[in-house]
Amino acid sequence: MSTATATLVDLSAQEQAIQSGKTVMHGTVTDRVARLYEAIRSYGPPRVSLDRAVLFTESFKQTEHEPMVLRWAKALKLFAEKAPIAIFPDELIVGRPNTWLGRWGIVYPELDGSVMPAGVEMFRKNKGKPGGVVVTEEDAKTINEVLTPYWSGKDYSTAFHDALPEATRFIVYGPDQKNVLMPTLVIATTSIMRHSQNWTPDFTKILKRGVKGIREEAVAKLAEFSAPHDAIYKKPFLEAVIITCDALVTWARRYAQLASDMAKAEKDAARKKELEQIAAICNWVPENPARTFYEALQAEWWGQIFNRIEQTSSAMGQGRMDQYLLSYYEKDLADGRITKESATELFHCLWLQMSQCTEIKMNPVMAAGTEGFSKYEDVVLGGQTADGRDATNELTYLILESTRQLQITTPEPCIRVHANTPDRLLHYAVEVVKDGKGFPKLLNDDMVIPYYLANGATMQDALDWCVSGCCENRLPNRETHCTGNGALNYGSITEMTFRNGKLKVLGDVQFGLQTGDPRNWTSYDQVWEAFCKQIEYIGRHIMVQQYVALKIKPDYFAAPATSMLHDLAMQECRDLHTHGEYFPGAIDHSCFESIGKGTAIESLAAVKHLIFDTKRLTWDQLLEAMEANWEGHEAIRQLCLNAPKYGNGIEWVDQIGWEIDHFILEFLREYPKPHNQPFVLRSIPVTFHNPLGMVTWSTPNGRPARQYLSEGISCTQGADTKGPTVLLESMARARVTGYREKAGELINMKFSPANVAGEDGTRRLMQMIRVWHDLKHWHIQFNIINKATLLAAQKEPDKYRDLIVRIAGYSAYFTDLSPALQAEIIARTEEHVG
Repeated sequence: MSTATATLVDLSAQEQAIQSGKTVMHGTVTDRVARLYEAIRSYGPPRVSLDRAVLFTESFKQTEHEPMVLRWAKALKLFAEKAPIAIFPDELIVGRPNTWLGRWGIVYPELDGSVMPAGVEMFRKNKGKPGGVVVTEEDAKTINEVLTPYWSGKDYSTAFHDALPEATRFIVYGPDQKNVLMPTLVIATTSIMRHSQNWTPDFTKILKRGVKGIREEAVAKLAEFSAPHDAIYKKPFLEAVIITCDALVTWARRYAQLASDMAKAEKDAARKKELEQIAAICNWVPENPARTFYEALQAEWWGQIFNRIEQTSSAMGQGRMDQYLLSYYEKDLADGRITKESATELFHCLWLQMSQCTEIKMNPVMAAGTEGFSKYEDVVLGGQTADGRDATNELTYLILESTRQLQITTPEPCIRVHANTPDRLLHYAVEVVKDGKGFPKLLNDDMVIPYYLANGATMQDALDWCVSGCCENRLPNRETHCTGNGALNYGSITEMTFRNGKLKVLGDVQFGLQTGDPRNWTSYDQVWEAFCKQIEYIGRHIMVQQYVALKIKPDYFAAPATSMLHDLAMQECRDLHTHGEYFPGAIDHSCFESIGKGTAIESLAAVKHLIFDTKRLTWDQLLEAMEANWEGHEAIRQLCLNAPKYGNGIEWVDQIGWEIDHFILEFLREYPKPHNQPFVLRSIPVTFHNPLGMVTWSTPNGRPARQYLSEGISCTQGADTKGPTVLLESMARARVTGYREKAGELINMKFSPANVAGEDGTRRLMQMIRVWHDLKHWHIQFNIINKATLLAAQKEPDKYRDLIVRIAGYSAYFTDLSPALQAEIIARTEEHVG
């Protein structure tokens, strides 16, 4: 079926909007919102935003040898005082780190300044291609002549590389250990691409207390100090909090003054009144507690945008918006200050601000692992109250409704599903899913809450969890782990198992253990033993690199604006980046990421079936075919492709997945962090399954060399043939849940719009979600789109500029993705629910 001949029932709301050339895909928007949307989308690819980098560099030159937290606060102060500011026509929510209306991405030279020239080269080389970033001649000159000379050799990425023990550095960077730019991806080390793990600040502090209240708390604590120890270890943090509070107020007041000046010159009476209101609001918040719904949204935006100026964490979790904004919404409705329509317009203005923020990675390898400019402005909806009742309210529906109209990738709504989630909410969530933009995603209270209880949270705290990232979770005032993690490449593990520890793409070098020539193995048990030895060997290096990151981070990063919103940080008078030294009372797990699990399961299953159970192949036949990347061995490859596959209800195959989980969880349990804090096993790939596959040779499941790995906890793309319920049951059997070390796992599913059309389709998808919940899965999300649309978008990218697809815990514009990732999304199984 071509998109040209498809009927309306065959197309999602998004596809219908693109086919008809409409801006709005559901309902209506105000003229203001339509103009803003078109102006932002017409700007084109994101551009690097350098004012923050330049001013931070200027400040850091002046503050060398001072405590890092004070240096950071002073840099924020300089930015607030000197950064150019702008308010554009139609804006109601204001504040940005640049002076253009369109997508932008902040550069953070203290993170990876040594690789910035390579980033410039990558972006300029990819000009006009998917994922391109605008770097003007002036931008390139600033990076190469102002930023790089100061930060080269002083940035965190260089320090991390140099601090690794030689053996771990070899695993992470390969034989050319001086190449900071090109990690091997045997381990994906995400601390070099972001200051912080995905995070959700407690914005309610800004709304309810204002930064004045936070500042007063810091001043009072300072007045209590008398011990010399406090003067050295605590005083700098509190001084930094005070400076940061002042900086945020300064920045907001500059916008207030600009709005006031613009109002005086404005000829249009309606816009003049709006500018005067913006000025009044920015003079009040974030310094003071928000009094109205409009003030609350602007205050929340001040908090999140200043946090982005402070650092990058990929995620900027918005918390439980339908809970903490409800009182402002209800009061303003009752007082006649707003209507449902005006509140929706304010949400649209906030969402459009978020949509312009782009996560740009200057390291080309890290950029490949986060395609589509992955970012997560997670808005948590539903769930439960502190006393265990369903938390759904009127604002839950309004927020969800406000995400439907525009073809933008933000915010990232998430529904917390539990046994008593109302059918009305689930029904509406499925209707939004059917629009085709890939959200809302759904997470399972009955998995996340027990996880937190097992890791020391109170029931009241556990019931208040938030989403932060793909399917990562946060307790905003209890968790302190803010360091990027290490990810296990199951593709590399599989290859090393069958190539005696060597990796062909990486120069046929010995990366893993010498576990023997498979030709000498006479039982599957020997295969399994070798596989586990490779996991444990690489797993130890994942832990080592994590401890190195934890140790050195406080010398390179600080986050006073984030830390001042955290109860434990304020209680201990410590920056969150010092969490390598335990915060008393904290939950501080480190993540042991794993990518390509389905590839590993199916490879082991193929060997068991073909070599040992049926003896259809000999070791020589299989190993020679893989070594040749299947060239000249198509018959053998077909045997491998048609071997029993994960995801099809074959219990012995699914059991291999369980055994993999069990082995890793036992390994993690044996080596906890200090203070009884765990490493936790997760399966959240972002788009790293693509570059990790690029460094992996052919595998026994029939996969060719350099092809993407499986994603999330799914089977290989297209391998499941028995329908979504059987797939969910297989995935449930293939994982272990009885460990506190087991955390988030991502599930993607794809359906055609026709399969879920109408009320019957909605009810079928709701029923499947209830099955997902009862099977105790962590997360699920959906692409509702036609394959023909994706193929058409590859041929006519300009026509499909606004087409949004689901990636891995986030949505992105399809035309922002590389051809390889586009192909992977097209190859995902199109399920049929019925």
